[in-house]
Amino acid sequence: MDILEIIEFSLSLLVAVLVIASIVHASIIAMKPAAQGTFFKPKVMIICGLHLLTVAGVYRYLIIDGWLTNNYHWNDPDIFNLVLAIFEALCAAAVIALAIARKSFFYKLLVDFLVIQILLGIGFVTMLVIFPLTWHPKMF
Repeated sequence: MDILEIIEFSLSLLVAVLVIASIVHASIIAMKPAAQGTFFKPKVMIICGLHLLTVAGVYRYLIIDGWLTNNYHWNDPDIFNLVLAIFEALCAAAVIALAIARKSFFYKLLVDFLVIQILLGIGFVTMLVIFPLTWHPKMF
């Protein structure tokens, strides 16, 4: 296992832990009576819109990159794309669940998921900046 595979695996575990922590946090916060009645406010609509835009962007990236359409195997070394696909599907499902059920749990979960999406975005931008600066072609 090289260093990139170790980093990718640890990032995948980190996202899984953050999702579980978000679910636990949202369920604890949603039990408080002050958390009720937060539906269809502009802030909620903006958060749902940001999630849907991010989901569309990530799935567009996964399709254009060929990851969702070409010969994917479970032992793919680029397993972080699987984590992205699952996480973005969870975000879309939480938006739909909020629209249907209008529970404060889903709103709090979407807020927590937005923080995770921002962290993932910062990570991707960091990789896009660091990779060209550190890449050197191999000399044969």
